Amino acid sequence: MKKQTFLQGSLLLTASAVFAKLCGAMFKLPLTAILGGTGMGYFSCAYGLFLPIYAVLVTGLSTAVARPVADFTARKQYRNALKIRHTAKILCLGMGLAGMLLALCCAKFFTYRTSGNLEAYPAVLAMTPAVLFCCLTAVERGYYEGLCSMTPTALSQAAEAVIKLTAGLLLCRICMNYDFMILRNYTPESRGAFGAVLGVTLSTAGGWLYFLIQNLIIRKEKQASHENLLSFGKIIKLLFKIMIPAALGALVTNLTSLIDLFTVMKSFSVMLATDTEGFYQKADLAKSIPPEEAAAFVYGSFMGLSVTVFNLVPSLTNMLAKSVLPCTAQAWAAGNRKQAADYARQVLLLTGLVAIPAGCGIFALSEGILQFLFSGRDAEIQAAVSGLQYLSSGLLFLCLSFPVFSLLQAVGREDLPVKVMLPAIILKLICNLLLIPRFCTAGAAISTSLCYGLILVLALFCLKRELGEPLHILSSFLLQLWAGALCAGSAWLCYERCLVHLPQRLAFLIAVLTAVLVYLLALFLTEAKELKMVFMQKQTA
Repeated sequence: MKKQTFLQGSLLLTASAVFAKLCGAMFKLPLTAILGGTGMGYFSCAYGLFLPIYAVLVTGLSTAVARPVADFTARKQYRNALKIRHTAKILCLGMGLAGMLLALCCAKFFTYRTSGNLEAYPAVLAMTPAVLFCCLTAVERGYYEGLCSMTPTALSQAAEAVIKLTAGLLLCRICMNYDFMILRNYTPESRGAFGAVLGVTLSTAGGWLYFLIQNLIIRKEKQASHENLLSFGKIIKLLFKIMIPAALGALVTNLTSLIDLFTVMKSFSVMLATDTEGFYQKADLAKSIPPEEAAAFVYGSFMGLSVTVFNLVPSLTNMLAKSVLPCTAQAWAAGNRKQAADYARQVLLLTGLVAIPAGCGIFALSEGILQFLFSGRDAEIQAAVSGLQYLSSGLLFLCLSFPVFSLLQAVGREDLPVKVMLPAIILKLICNLLLIPRFCTAGAAISTSLCYGLILVLALFCLKRELGEPLHILSSFLLQLWAGALCAGSAWLCYERCLVHLPQRLAFLIAVLTAVLVYLLALFLTEAKELKMVFMQKQTA
């Protein structure tokens, strides 16, 4: 398997993520139109259980495999790297089955406690097999990422995206339109959410099937003849040593969504019971939505629209974090701290180039983005606009946190992301309880942004201390922020002017194009030399 540089791997994974997100948008947009706010609430309820389990098992396993494989590869101990892979397969099979059974047993209790009824129960059940398939896929991705080969990960992500798009929408329509015996007692929205989640589960099976086929085709593994092989027990211990803090770190990141799941719906129910008219006003909720559906509708609109748009950019920049981990780990294992610091500088500046204009643009064009993506869902858009606007400030913090966490894991400090995020999660919980009753979904968005801001500040401090090398990124970030502000201002002015004379979607596209040109021009005038150094810097292969 051909080794790739950090930038090559980043570009490949980013291209794959862009394709996956396009497929995801083509999945989520019609899905929202089919299910509506209430059905999306059921769909989001299933995802609320799936994401923390996915984070613990998948993110932890992938990192646990990639780190030692990168270390052993740097030392040319290829047989130990291969043994890491085989041992992790056995481990992940057991953990995947355990995770699937745990999700299955907790499904009914979780559904009732979060939504107050069991309409989302079929969707939660449909999600449970995905845990096993994600674990099996995580080991393979981690192994190839540790070899600095991002092609298998990119192709498996693309396969998952295509299957999710086709199977998810098809099964959603079938289950919604046909009254199957096992779903006879559930509403059409509940049955549709079940079909959509079942399609997502099939996509995870497709990702694992890709690696199964590839491993049948590629059988030759590079091995060295003289090396001391680690025992099975030592490998298990090594994997858990890396996996537990990495998984906890990923879990704490997803705990923001889990906290929202447990606090937002409950807060909405209390607000509806005490002051129904006040809730409708604070939530910008259309009067046509009946009170018994109001909480699920607002939550579904927030998660299905605001959070979906918010997650588009972090899911792309996270690819930079995945590709920088094995490269930095190899440099760190070889004792090259300067190279590790160079990788850190590159990934942070590249992340900022994407995250800063995206965050500024979302702030300026929140309503325009939702109208462009979810045309015809006026009630959902009305309920989601304020949440998306307040989430935009947290976008930059979250995007930059991912590569910082990967860098800390690469230098052997998997414990630090957990320590950094615990106080931030406490802040998130407190702010949710205080702000949601006053500002509704905007309160949840503000607390999320504050949480991610605290995480980034603490994580950067830890990274600088561990590397022992200066990063020199502050001046570049300030210039990127200035360019991002110009980008947002030009987008808002252009959109408001064009909207008077042109259709909404055409006005939005012209505004986005104008903003991109303004941002690129501002970067060229202020940071051309810095960007050239980042992209042209020689990298070790």
